[in-house]
Amino acid sequence: MNRTAILFSLLLTAACSLAAAQGPTSSLAQRSLPGDPSVPGEQVQGAIRDLSWYYRELPPPRKIQAQDIVHIRVDEAAEMESEGDLNRRKQANFNAILANWVHLENLKAIVPDEQNDGSPQITGQLTSRYRTQGTLETLEEVRFRVAATVLEILPNGTLKLEAQKEIQINNETWTYYLRGICRVEDIDPNNVVMSERLANLSITKRETGHIRDSYKRGWVLKIWDEWKWF
Repeated sequence: MNRTAILFSLLLTAACSLAAAQGPTSSLAQRSLPGDPSVPGEQVQGAIRDLSWYYRELPPPRKIQAQDIVHIRVDEAAEMESEGDLNRRKQANFNAILANWVHLENLKAIVPDEQNDGSPQITGQLTSRYRTQGTLETLEEVRFRVAATVLEILPNGTLKLEAQKEIQINNETWTYYLRGICRVEDIDPNNVVMSERLANLSITKRETGHIRDSYKRGWVLKIWDEWKWF
């Protein structure tokens, strides 16, 4: 029994020695550190890739071509508050006297016409007052995700994107249109770019269905609001 245990120990020791002599084949293990951090007073210099056992080279950025798909995360919010007060008052007095007048005599000549009852006179006063108060407060938010197509790669390397997304549930339809220009470096490794990174951003939303019809203005109200007759 003792001989078997001793023999097993010798074989295990020999295997460990052989493995230590060969060393690991991992690229991380083959990397040598520029210094021994355990030695006091010794300054260790070098890049992170030389000092860290866990450093990993990042993959090269993906080259984007025309007609590739890029995901856009739209998160836009706009808030506006406005308050106005207008008070206008106008007063006018007028006094008009018709001192001289003419009449047509025998359809041939125009001659002065004397006023036997005196010169006609008009006297009046006009007073107008207009006062209005207005308060406007709006808060708008748009959040959705859409896949865009690279329409064109501009000469400076920026990308021209365009996207369209349509959602239809029963009789309700929502259609989104998006256009913009972004840089290649603004696209993250997950192939996603935020809407705030897009230049010349244009977002259009169209809605049709019963919900839209419930608050849509008719032609009469549109004309009334456009001309503001009163």
